[in-house]
Amino acid sequence: MFWERFHALCTEAGKTPNAVAKELGLSSATTSQWKRRGSSPSAKTLAKLSAYFGVSADDLIGGKSGPLVTHEKGTKIGVLSSVGAGIPLEAVDVFDQDDPDAWEEITSDLARGGEFFALRIKGDSMLPRIRRGDVVIVRKQETVEEGECAIVLVNGNEGVCKRIHYRDDGIALLSNNEEYPPLVFTKQQIRDMPVRIVGKVEEIRGKP
Repeated sequence: MFWERFHALCTEAGKTPNAVAKELGLSSATTSQWKRRGSSPSAKTLAKLSAYFGVSADDLIGGKSGPLVTHEKGTKIGVLSSVGAGIPLEAVDVFDQDDPDAWEEITSDLARGGEFFALRIKGDSMLPRIRRGDVVIVRKQETVEEGECAIVLVNGNEGVCKRIHYRDDGIALLSNNEEYPPLVFTKQQIRDMPVRIVGKVEEIRGKP
């Protein structure tokens, strides 16, 4: 049942279901429906939860534990150590196929849904779900929905992995790790610095 799996993932992350819902832009009434009526989230909400917890939609609905793992033969994409204004994302297409740390494989179905790159996480701002050394699979796109996890370039510096919260006066980049305060930018700063979304995190792949 979805609620039991969702509640277990929240507990593992050290957060309450309502706290996670708030971070993703959902109401407490929504989580109450999941609990009391045994209902499941919409496809759109399920995608947000999958990205947040780093598990597949099937894992959430079916109750299977563990990170999202792709078993079928698919498309190889290069793993970047960083993303920055001076680093063309097209460079991700060139990598050493004999080095297993240089690439990740995604399903053919996923690959048909857009252009992708993989990024190795450096810091701990997205703990507990995304750890230093983990790899995120990112779809290249310039916009994401409220609460979704994205790779963002700020002022031409290296890209950061953050959850997106839209404000009336701008945008806030949120960390999962509460030790890191939100990065808040006005609409003027977004234009002038600039602050630019370069992709949406579709999968989180834990690494030893």
